[in-house]
Amino acid sequence: MSVTIVLFYTFVTLFMFLSYNPKPKKIIESIRSFLLHLLHLNGDGGGGVQSDGPRSSPTTCTRSEAENGENDGERVPQVKSIWEIPGPRRLPLIGTKWLYFTGRQRYSKVHEAFLDLHRRYGKIVLDVDTVPIVNLFDRADMEKVLRYPSRYPFRPPTEIIELYRRSRPDRFGVTNLINAQGEKWHELRLKLTSGITSRRILQSFIPSVNEICEDFVDLVRRQRAEDGTIYNFQDIANSVGLEIICCLVLGRRMGYLTTDRRNEKFIRLAEAVKESFVYISQSYYGFKLWKYVPTRLYHNFVRCEEIIYDTIAEIVYEALEEEQLNCPDNDVKHIFISILQSQGLDTKEKISGIIDLITSAIETLSNTLSFLLHNLSQSVEHQRTIAHEFAHCTKSITNEDLVAASFTKACIQESYRISPTTPCLARFLEEDFQLSGYHLKAGTLVLCHTRIACQSEENFQQADRFLPERWLDQRDENDNVVYKRQEPGAPIVLPFGIGRRMCPGQKIVDIELTLLIAKIFQNFEIEYRSPLDTQFQFLLAPRTPIEIRFRDRQ
Repeated sequence: MSVTIVLFYTFVTLFMFLSYNPKPKKIIESIRSFLLHLLHLNGDGGGGVQSDGPRSSPTTCTRSEAENGENDGERVPQVKSIWEIPGPRRLPLIGTKWLYFTGRQRYSKVHEAFLDLHRRYGKIVLDVDTVPIVNLFDRADMEKVLRYPSRYPFRPPTEIIELYRRSRPDRFGVTNLINAQGEKWHELRLKLTSGITSRRILQSFIPSVNEICEDFVDLVRRQRAEDGTIYNFQDIANSVGLEIICCLVLGRRMGYLTTDRRNEKFIRLAEAVKESFVYISQSYYGFKLWKYVPTRLYHNFVRCEEIIYDTIAEIVYEALEEEQLNCPDNDVKHIFISILQSQGLDTKEKISGIIDLITSAIETLSNTLSFLLHNLSQSVEHQRTIAHEFAHCTKSITNEDLVAASFTKACIQESYRISPTTPCLARFLEEDFQLSGYHLKAGTLVLCHTRIACQSEENFQQADRFLPERWLDQRDENDNVVYKRQEPGAPIVLPFGIGRRMCPGQKIVDIELTLLIAKIFQNFEIEYRSPLDTQFQFLLAPRTPIEIRFRDRQ
């Protein structure tokens, strides 16, 4: 039995690490340590290791080390290995995933499962799937990992996307921006996203976003019920997300906001995008049989991906045909043209890159806007302050207005803190690290749980409350800063990641959110009516409705 276990873990671990990490020698050392640990457990009865709470201090010494330290007149601390990190009992083959199989934890509440791990075992917790996963909850550990000066940061690939796209070489290139690593990732990032990160291009795009936001307000007025309620706000949020990103990337208005006619093609696209992200989330957990046989999860994911590709590819080719006929020359059009004319990429990589940009933007804006409106709905005063901040903008909102809107930006930043769309950031360590007294070798997979850290009293005062004021400086009557607020946890508010791997759409999302809530609160006061857990429930349930009541501002 022990030989079977060792062979199984050898194959799976070697495949995963050598496929996605640039440090093979150090990774092999990690695998060797893993296998020796398994043999040791098997020799002790094979029951795995169980920890019911944080272990003893990592500064304890072995007897021989203590003797050596006494001879030298000092005590030498022992740095513990990854296998001594506290965590749930680890069983052969399934690791710590028995927690989900037995019903102790639920995949639909995975954010609560991670919080429970933190409460039980402390600031660093070992989880074992096919490979060991180190969960970090301490701010100092996260900053050390995320601010590591890497030219090409390595993060785990989304395996189900990789598997599907390899099965469709007729549509997709060898790699893609989502799963690429190293120099190839850098090349794709540079050539596919430079337009949406250019400050000059984004500023020139602001008038178009103004028009879209006005159409969004009109759509809310038309579609709300007699009592002012929008019964499925996600549909409208998806519409505005698609309209904005298509206008930015493709340089054309799609008209999804200016007609009451239900566009069945777009409705299918929005549902497919939502469900695709749900299936991706589900693919991270369980036995992952979809890697080896076409399970129901994999079939559903493929169905969604086919709808997304067919629909967006049709939009892209229509835009390309129009581009070739009109050949206009302006900044908004420049993004689309720059991608299609970029050298060194084949057509499949360019088209799939555009599809990835559009898909990610729809989901990111929709979820982030829903979180933001939920947080702002708790205080009418916050809504009125935002409306007052833009009261002088009777027509269009300019870039100068956005820069001066300090309270609105504080509200967005506070929503990023308390309700981030991405609750954790994953990295493969590129060098050996010492975190919380434990020695982690290169190739170790770590999860930085920024959401949990951002809701900790150690990092933020009154962490469970939505307080935009925490991001504002106190000023005197002459507008001079007399007190600059500082929160210890400010560096880990990272809803879009950090460094070179940061989401390229952060700047455009910031502009979109600011303009959208400015237009909303110029016209309405809102009440969030959904009884669901808005923190993450609807991220994991594709058809969960969100109800918001929009009352005309008096």
